[in-house]
This record gives sequence, structure tokens and C-alpha cells, in this order.
Amino acid sequence: MSDMKLGGLAFDRGIDRVTYARQDAGTALPERGEAAPPDVGSRPQLDALLSRPSLDDGLEEAIRPQLENRDLLAPARFRQALDGALAQLRETAERMQPAAEAAGNDTGTEQLRVVNRAARLLNEECGLRDLLQMYRSVLYQG
Repeated sequence: MSDMKLGGLAFDRGIDRVTYARQDAGTALPERGEAAPPDVGSRPQLDALLSRPSLDDGLEEAIRPQLENRDLLAPARFRQALDGALAQLRETAERMQPAAEAAGNDTGTEQLRVVNRAARLLNEECGLRDLLQMYRSVLYQG
């Protein structure tokens, strides 16, 4: 049985050599900015073949938010979007003010009240974020 060989395996000595099925396919790193976000990591091929989706996987996929603009995950861009939304709410409230006063109906004043409340809440959120940033910088300074 010492003379049995199969491919690169010799049963009396072990592995003679290692061969790869795809030697010509070069693996390169993706360009900066083209890489997948870290929360969408790639699964190894064997794991993808052998694992079956469980109920937990289905629930996690169902509750994961579908982001249209992943740039909002960067803190600076999120803050810009937050400030832009606050400015739009304030402009909308200013435009609705004369129309609501002139109409005198409950529908216009109710809509104006809702827009003003949303602007006030968003302004409060921005203030809390500024306070958090200030406390964070004080902690970094020691």
C-alpha cells in the first residue's frame, strides 16, 4: 500500500504538493470608497453553502433599515442633513404663517402648529447634540 498515489497525495508520506483550482484569478483589494460597508460583510463561500437561513436571520433582515443614502452614516454629513431639515421646517412654517392667519380655519392652524412643533423638536435635538459634543470635547481634554 506504500506505492499508492492519488493526485498529489502519497498515502505513505502525506501531501506532496498543494494545487489551487484558480491560480490565474488575482485577488485585489477594492478601490477606496467602493468597498462594502462594514455591516454588510461578505460571508465565506463554504458558510454560505452550508448554512441555512434561520428564523433569527429572517427577523434581522426584516428589521434592518433600508438605507438609500449611506453617506448619512458619517457624522458630519448627518449633521448637515439635520441642519438642512431644520432650515426647511423653519421656511415651511414661515410660509404657512400668513396663509393660516388669513384663512382662519382650524386645518391651517393645526398644520402650522404641527410644523412648528417639529421644528422646535428638531431644534432641541440639535441643541442636545451640540451639548453632547461639548461634553465629549471636555472629556478628551481631561
